[in-house]
Amino acid sequence: MIHHSGITKPGLQPDDVAMLTAVLRAWCQEKSCGIASPQAQHVARELVSWFECGIRDKHRLTGLMRHMHLDLKTLPAAANAPPLPAPQAKAVACHHG
Repeated sequence: MIHHSGITKPGLQPDDVAMLTAVLRAWCQEKSCGIASPQAQHVARELVSWFECGIRDKHRLTGLMRHMHLDLKTLPAAANAPPLPAPQAKAVACHHG
């Protein structure tokens, strides 16, 4: 379990990580970008957020990713760049607390 700022959430299980990785790899293949690209890293963060909000279905996650708007001009070029802003198209709202 991870505990941060009064929020307790279960850690990702190996099966969860495998499913999320498969979804991300499919997105990368569809978009012709590398899995280590800033775009893929942004999508990966969103995938984990959606998963933590309770969206656990592979097909639903895939659909949500297809409708994400990525402004490639605002994404950092380096892997160690500061955190990215929230996506411009919010498909899911999740409030912890």
